[in-house]
Amino acid sequence: MTSIVLSSVPPPLKSRPLFARPIGCVALLAATALFAGENETAVRPSALRLTAEGAIQAALAKNFSIEVQRFEPRIARENVTSALGRFDPVFDISVKRDETSQRSAFASGGQIDPITGLESTPFSAGVLLPVRRVNRLDNFSAGLRGGTPLGISYDLGLGTRNNLGIFNGFTDDLATTASLGLTVPLLRGAGTAANLAQVRIARNNVLVSEWALKGRVIDIITTTTFVYNELHLAHENLRVAVRSRELARQLFSDNEARVKIGVMSPLDVTEARAEVAAREEGVILAQRTVLDNENLLKQLVTNDIERLLDIRVEIATPPSPAFRADVPAGLREALALRPDYRQSLLDLERRHISLAFTKNAVLPRFDLTGSLALLGFENDFGSSFNHIGSRDQTAWTVGAIISIPIPNRDARGAANAAKLECAKGLVALQELEQKIVVDVDNASGQIVTSRQRIVSTTESSRLAQESLDAGQERLKAGTGTTFEVLELQKKLIEAEAAQLRARADYNKAVSEYQRQTGTALREHGVVLQ
Repeated sequence: MTSIVLSSVPPPLKSRPLFARPIGCVALLAATALFAGENETAVRPSALRLTAEGAIQAALAKNFSIEVQRFEPRIARENVTSALGRFDPVFDISVKRDETSQRSAFASGGQIDPITGLESTPFSAGVLLPVRRVNRLDNFSAGLRGGTPLGISYDLGLGTRNNLGIFNGFTDDLATTASLGLTVPLLRGAGTAANLAQVRIARNNVLVSEWALKGRVIDIITTTTFVYNELHLAHENLRVAVRSRELARQLFSDNEARVKIGVMSPLDVTEARAEVAAREEGVILAQRTVLDNENLLKQLVTNDIERLLDIRVEIATPPSPAFRADVPAGLREALALRPDYRQSLLDLERRHISLAFTKNAVLPRFDLTGSLALLGFENDFGSSFNHIGSRDQTAWTVGAIISIPIPNRDARGAANAAKLECAKGLVALQELEQKIVVDVDNASGQIVTSRQRIVSTTESSRLAQESLDAGQERLKAGTGTTFEVLELQKKLIEAEAAQLRARADYNKAVSEYQRQTGTALREHGVVLQ
């Protein structure tokens, strides 16, 4: 069983430049070798020996595209945390001192008492006289404010105010206040549909990203299975091409011997020799196909960038899984497990969340507001705080706020657009459901067809071999021709190639069926944690 952990941090990549490059070029990150373990200095293998399941497990563990996709659910979860942050209470604290001092004043009608600052003895001309006035105001406040998922906003406060100066001989005169303010929306902004919309969308995005990761993993499993079978087919085709060449060489050698004893013309030797040269090209092309498919598989199963081209790949024969056609069961599994369908359902849910939010925005604003403040007076903070319960002074307010946009085209247009988006999403979902029915039925049909092709091509190969054997016997008896034998050899090679292609297509069709029904993770024992 292969397990992919969504919540873990992927292992850091070791950076190592491949070539000397000028500053500013893109740096390539090279990871540790596929089987090097934790020791970076360990000797790296020169060959990858893989089975079909081993290739899939290696691809899931080492593929870069999966590593990239694994970040998305973590990013989405952080966005949920960010969306919930709007309901976090905010704690405020403030300390402030204001002081005003005055040293002189202009008197126009009398003498200014320097202590009290009051005019006393009148005189005719205004003069600038010295005075002494000092006022100090100390303020301290602390509060907690925020909002709730229902839309109610609150403001809790505790503060004290001390007003002193020369006028009271700098004697402390504290007023401590405990207050509570509330704003309760009754229409617009009321309820969870309006206030939790972004949170619900963010949580929806988490599920979307997880299904997207599952889809990416399924794609990698399917792609790896395709490439693995194509590589095995390339090896088998190379074997067939070599056999074809050897058959032509054997015929060429036999014809030379027959010419020497005078039972065959030199033209038959030339004809066989030309065919050997032509089939040599087939061997060369088959070798190139093997190397190309090896590179494709290495790209999937290893992140060793530096030695990617130096590693050889050795694979075992892929298994041919059993399959029983059951399209209705496949459709049920597809609707439950197929990532693109589950994402479409979540997308439709997101559209309905947005619709509920925009519908609320169409309503007029009607908020109830209220506040209550209790004050306590004394000459020190502790005593004034204790006096709050005695309600030395009480202040309260109650009110309502009504706001009606006319004609409210912004909100109405957004609500209508959201309704159309929901309708559009529903039609798109129905279109996808129709596509799934066709995809599953076609995928099942391809498996059945490939299985029938295997039976047909196997029989064709057997008969082609019998025909070649008969043609060679006729050539030996002098009743056949070199051209006839060469044509029979080609038909045998074509039949064997078709048989190999049918077997590879069957394996690929089974993998494609697992992708279309979303069962690839279950069939390969992959668990996303």
